[in-house]
Amino acid sequence: MLWLDDYERRARLAPGLLALLPVSLALAVLGLSKAPVVVSVLTALSLAGGPIVLAELVRHQGRKVQESLWASWGGSPTVQKLRLRQEGQNSLQRETWRKAVASVTGIELSAARSERANPGKADEAIEVAIGQIRSLTRDEEKFPLVRAENRSYGFHRNLYGIRWTGRSAALLVVLGVLAYMLWLANVDHQPALTLANSLALLATVACLAIWWVLPSPVRMKNAAERYAYELLQAAVVLAAEKADSRSGSQE
Repeated sequence: MLWLDDYERRARLAPGLLALLPVSLALAVLGLSKAPVVVSVLTALSLAGGPIVLAELVRHQGRKVQESLWASWGGSPTVQKLRLRQEGQNSLQRETWRKAVASVTGIELSAARSERANPGKADEAIEVAIGQIRSLTRDEEKFPLVRAENRSYGFHRNLYGIRWTGRSAALLVVLGVLAYMLWLANVDHQPALTLANSLALLATVACLAIWWVLPSPVRMKNAAERYAYELLQAAVVLAAEKADSRSGSQE
């Protein structure tokens, strides 16, 4: 865990661990989590950088689903909030954000006529400017809300990106627990509906239900909207600080 920073743990590793949760629950409830083989395997994976690999795999899937969803949304929420041609935006708020972004980055955003004539180029200018704003707002102490919303968006994006992996893992574990119970009853001739077996089945079914409900493009978009808002508000703060420093140097 020490190899990963706070963002990586919350936005990347946590969704991966949730995908593995049904396996962990089944092993724990069935009393197999302390078996020497299981302990050895888990220790080896941890020492070999298993959490880092898991976080990177989750990140890759999250980035893939982000590209497809952004395309279906018509672009990232941050870009949409700065477009002049985008309908449904608060024009006063948008103009405040555009002025702040241009002031902080020195990138001139396209005027309405230019944006209509060449929307692709206009979006490129916005994306480059937003990239600079992201770099300038990485200080968590100064911009805690930006960092918090970025973590939230990363979590929901990555969770949605690995939703089928999580669902498949949970379903396989549920089927595995059921197969184990059937084997006890029909082959080993032991009671199948023990407390441990019932708890394992209920826990894994609950995980399966969570994986069908929690990952959602709607939740991902809402998180992206919140992050875009806080990022642009941070640009306003940076622009005000820049203006204050200029006026102070002139006195």
